[in-house]
Amino acid sequence: MKVTLLGSTNGLDNFQNLSRFGQSCARICNSEKDFEELQEEPRKDELIRGVMESGHHSVFEHTFHNFFMDGLPKALVMVLNNERVYTTSEKSARYTQMSEVVSEQKELYEKWMEKIEPRISAVYPQMDNLEQRDKNVKKLCQENARYMTSVFTPTKMAHTLSLRQLNFLIHEFERFAAANASGKDEFKRRLADSMNEFLAQEDVSKLKVETLDNQTDRHLSFFREKAVEKHFGDTYSRSYLMSFAGLAQAHRHRTLSYGVSDGYQLGAPIGFFVPEIIRDNGELVWEWEKDLRKVSSNDFPQAQLLVVNERGNLEDFRSKCILRLCGHAQHEIMRNTLETAEQYAEQRPETASWKKPKCMQGMKCSSPCVWTGKRALERIV
Repeated sequence: MKVTLLGSTNGLDNFQNLSRFGQSCARICNSEKDFEELQEEPRKDELIRGVMESGHHSVFEHTFHNFFMDGLPKALVMVLNNERVYTTSEKSARYTQMSEVVSEQKELYEKWMEKIEPRISAVYPQMDNLEQRDKNVKKLCQENARYMTSVFTPTKMAHTLSLRQLNFLIHEFERFAAANASGKDEFKRRLADSMNEFLAQEDVSKLKVETLDNQTDRHLSFFREKAVEKHFGDTYSRSYLMSFAGLAQAHRHRTLSYGVSDGYQLGAPIGFFVPEIIRDNGELVWEWEKDLRKVSSNDFPQAQLLVVNERGNLEDFRSKCILRLCGHAQHEIMRNTLETAEQYAEQRPETASWKKPKCMQGMKCSSPCVWTGKRALERIV
């Protein structure tokens, strides 16, 4: 794992300068001066210390830090992407070939790349706009074969967050690691080990501020003690089964809240996601699940099903529908979003028109689509 600080707001990369900037932001609240004048004031350690100790940490959210994170386990990335506010650009397992995979899982990945290709090819001749057919088939093979790989497979990303948010994560990672590093829960233990490695990175530790610790009852949101209640109104909540890979896609919708209440334990107690493209072939389904049981005996395959809890408001779910009820969306999350939209429409009939791709709702799509229109929702891959 390697975490590198690429840059910070106004080039501020040490606490002396960062806290001085925070002082100017704090002074805006009780001063008539312009910001340039506030920047010229001498450093006031007592003021900075008082702001920190009082818990008024929002003034330290004005400085943002850009990191390049390489070699982070996907599971740790999912924890990072479940917290707000951040911006991330991550290597895609849908659009790129998986490479940093343990040898046994690499063999299964390549095996299913080959097995799924003829199944997908049988579907594609029925579709329009086939100039990039081979490229599209390969992408879909990658999307499905990666379910065989561990959610602890290393990945890489650019990740941007504020000084305050970074310190929230630092302190919560320390808390989580202390509680789980020697525990019996294998998933949490491996996650704790990854967090300790993250905390040891020089470009992370140098931005740790003891007095920017979490002073609320907010903690890491990835895990939930129990499933949420089902509700569809101005706000909504529901629980459903989704794979690690599907949840990682759902994290792209940062205005919505996600948490896992069960299924992450070693051995995949709830089972595995099975791609729809092979569900009509009993022999392939048997082989798919056999291979995943082998992986799950000592690891956590991305196909492993979780109890996922989703909460949000009506408008933000509408935005999710526009992006996920689409031929470009990962198949699993498209189906999941459609199911939520159908349940929403039962309670709020005025949302029924949302159950269509945006190209069928008068919205222009700038990307060519091999499925087009309603077939984006009828596809089985």
